[in-house]
Amino acid sequence: MAGDGPGYDASALVADLKSWWDSEVSAEDDPFAPPKMPAGTIYDALPAIDSLAAVSGLLTVEKHVPFKVTPRLIRPGGYNSFEDLVADFTSKLKALAVKHKKPNSDKPKKPKEDK
Repeated sequence: MAGDGPGYDASALVADLKSWWDSEVSAEDDPFAPPKMPAGTIYDALPAIDSLAAVSGLLTVEKHVPFKVTPRLIRPGGYNSFEDLVADFTSKLKALAVKHKKPNSDKPKKPKEDK
């Protein structure tokens, strides 16, 4: 059914996120990128994209969804792989889409004050 979907094109979102991810993690053509750390160091424990860098990915997400996305969507600490990011973002975006599709009838209305 058409009304059961998340309200956005998930495949287009994933494609745009992949493009954003690739631009963030590839530093081959960046002359100011820090040198690649050798394997077997403490840097192996760092995520590929930390949570601060992931904030710029929200701009990509907001192009595809009909609602505002807050930085709370991002997992603290960041993401180790693109698949990790997609799994986390898509589950949270589906929940947000359902929340934004609900009618506002379940919220109590404030009475108007007569002055």
